[in-house]
Amino acid sequence: MVNDYSGTYVAINCRNKKKSPKKKASSTSRDFFSVTMLMWKTLGAMLLVTVVIGITSTIWYGWQVQLALDQIGRDKITNRELANENRLLVVKRDLMLTQEQMEKATQKIGLYTPTKSQLRHP
Repeated sequence: MVNDYSGTYVAINCRNKKKSPKKKASSTSRDFFSVTMLMWKTLGAMLLVTVVIGITSTIWYGWQVQLALDQIGRDKITNRELANENRLLVVKRDLMLTQEQMEKATQKIGLYTPTKSQLRHP
């Protein structure tokens, strides 16, 4: 950083003396400190915002992962139940399609097997 010495150098009777008037030096130092403090406050605010955003995004992401895992668990249970029900229905269908079961069902509704004279062969 370059220091501003304008107005602080005074020549008196052939001797060069360096004088620093208190008014100018104090105003320069105040300006310097106010800029520094503004910079630190801005940096602190940016850091605070970054930390808040980081923490909230981490919590939100963890919540989304937990919801997805819960959904996967529910889907697995539902899939297992549906697969078991499907197996039972396939067994029941196969049982219903047997010859004996078909004959029992037709006799219940009043139908009988055809006689030889009723059969037709194309």
